Amino acid sequence: MKLVYHPNKVLDTRCDDIDLENLQFNPKELKEEAVDFMRSHNGIGMSCNQVGITDARWFVMQTADKTQSILCMNPTILQHTADTNVVEEGCMSFPNVWMKIKRPREILVHFWDEDCVEQVFKMDDVNSRIYQHEMDHTLGITFKDRVTPAKWDLASRKAKKINKRLSDA
Repeated sequence: MKLVYHPNKVLDTRCDDIDLENLQFNPKELKEEAVDFMRSHNGIGMSCNQVGITDARWFVMQTADKTQSILCMNPTILQHTADTNVVEEGCMSFPNVWMKIKRPREILVHFWDEDCVEQVFKMDDVNSRIYQHEMDHTLGITFKDRVTPAKWDLASRKAKKINKRLSDA
């Protein structure tokens, strides 16, 4: 696996659903490899297009309590609350970019796990935020698309300064 960075257009690509009846990969092996890769980049979530894959819609995430990692194939959100919160988010594909993003606090999720078992349950707070961020990726939406152009410009300028300082060090 190799991490894809903004402004690579693959990050703006909506990924294809997985044909669960005709899998072209081993989901358990994918989960293990993706979670290891995500952790090696200090991530808490990672989508397929962040590693250049657009023909199979999936992501992995670590739960907020760090006790479990989840592979979500063909993820969807069935419902969300009107209650929202605004929290600063980062992204492995956008080094040193941090922006406050408004999202629903609680969601009802639907996906298939690494055993191809259908899962439906509620997520809230941090888990909900990670799920929404990663599912957005699979739909070709990045957190850049969730803020105003002015907020994006400010965050990207700050990141460029940080990245320059780090490269000069």
